[in-house]
Amino acid sequence: MNSKTLLGMVLLAAAHAAPAATYYVAPAGSDDNAGTLAAPFKSIVKAQSVAVAGDTVYLRGGSYLYTAAESACASRTARVNAITLGKSGAAGNPIRYWAYAGEKPVFDFSRMSDDCRVKGFNVTGSWLHLRGLEISGAPQQPGNLLNNESWGVWNSGSNNIFERLDIHHNMGPGMFIAQGSNNLVLNVDSHHNRDPYSKSGDGQNADGFGVHIGANEPGNVLRGCRAWANTDDGYDLIQARSAVLIENSWAWSHGYIPDTTTSLAAGNGNGFKIGGFGGKYAADAPQHIVRNSVAFNNKASGFYANHHPVASYFYNNTSIANRHDFNMLGIDPSGAAINLGILRNNLAWQGTLVTNVDGADAVNNSWNLSGVVSVTAADFRSVSTAGWDAPRQADGSLPVLPHFRLAAGSDLLNKGVNVGLPYSGSAPDLGAFEGE
Repeated sequence: MNSKTLLGMVLLAAAHAAPAATYYVAPAGSDDNAGTLAAPFKSIVKAQSVAVAGDTVYLRGGSYLYTAAESACASRTARVNAITLGKSGAAGNPIRYWAYAGEKPVFDFSRMSDDCRVKGFNVTGSWLHLRGLEISGAPQQPGNLLNNESWGVWNSGSNNIFERLDIHHNMGPGMFIAQGSNNLVLNVDSHHNRDPYSKSGDGQNADGFGVHIGANEPGNVLRGCRAWANTDDGYDLIQARSAVLIENSWAWSHGYIPDTTTSLAAGNGNGFKIGGFGGKYAADAPQHIVRNSVAFNNKASGFYANHHPVASYFYNNTSIANRHDFNMLGIDPSGAAINLGILRNNLAWQGTLVTNVDGADAVNNSWNLSGVVSVTAADFRSVSTAGWDAPRQADGSLPVLPHFRLAAGSDLLNKGVNVGLPYSGSAPDLGAFEGE
C-alpha cells in the first residue's frame, strides 16, 4: 500500500467518523430510556457507559440522592465510592459532564449509610470535564471512629477540568487531588466541610481543597477558587511532591465550627497551607506558587509554609486579620527549623503580620517597606469581610467586590517589583488586586 492510498483511507475514515453525541440525565429519567432530552437517563453512571471521547452529558437540575455506595464496605476502614467516573476521554476530546444551561444538578450523598470511608465522586478517568454541579454530604458514620475523612470529590486522573462546582457540607475535604497531572480546578467553591467523627479529632481533616500528589505529576492548577468555613485548612498541599499553582483564589474563616468563631482544637485553620511533609525533610520537595490570592479571618495563618524544605513563591497576595498573616516556617536537612519563602509584593494588615520570616527572601512587601508605606483602612475601597460568598459572575469567575482593593491615592499603589505578572502603572501594586 503506498502512502497516498494510506492517506486517502485515513481521510475517508475521518470524514465518516461519528459526530460527537449528546446525552441527557435527569432525576426523573430512566436508565432504560434513550438518553435524549425528551427521554433522559436517570444516572450519570448509565450515561458514562455509552459516552465516548468528545461526547457531552447534560445533567438536568434537581436532586440526585444516593443512599448506598457502588459496593459494600469490605471493612469499617475500607473506601467505597458513590459514583466512579473511570472512562477517559482523549486529548482535545474530553467527555463532558455539564449542568444543563440555567439548571443546578445537586448530588446529595448525605443519606448514605455505608459504615466506612466514602468518596462521593471518585474520578479515576482522564480527559474529563465536570462543570456546574453541586456536590454535598459525603458522610462519616457517628459510631465509627476508626477513620479520618470522607471526600466530596476525589481525583486520581490526569488532564481533567473541574469547573464551577459548588462542594459543601462533606465530612472531609471538598475537593481532593490524590494523583494525576495537568488537572485544572477552575472557579470552584468548597465550603462548610467538617469531619466530626475523625479519629484524629473533630475538624482535623476537612480542607476545602487538598492536593497531595506524588512526584512527576506536574501541572496541577487551582484558579479562581473560594474556600470558606471549612474546619481544617482552605488549601492544603501537604505531601505534594510536584509543584502546584494556586492563583486568584480566596480563603477565609477556617479552623472553626462553620459559621461561628468557636475554635475547633483539632482544626488547623490556615488559609493556604503550602507544602510540608509532616515536619520531615524531603530532598525532592517542589517549589509551589501562590499568587494574587486573599486570606482573612483564619484561625491560624493566612499563608503558611508548613515546614516546607524549600522556598515556595508567594507573589502579590493579601492577608488580613489572621493570627499570622504570613508564616514562613521551613525545615533544613537536619530537621531544624529555618525560614523559607520567596515573597514579593504581598500585603499584610491586622493580626500578627509575619512570623518566621527573618532570613526568608522577602522584598517589597508591605511590612518591609518601612518609611515608604503604611497600611491603614484608608488604603482600601472597603474593608468589609462580608459578602465574599456572593454569587459568581455569569462565566463562573469571582464576583467583583470593592473589599481589600486599593483606593485611589493609596501609598501601596506602584510599590511592588516586576515578578512577571501583568501590571499597570509604573510598577506592580501591593496585594492581590492590581490596577485599581
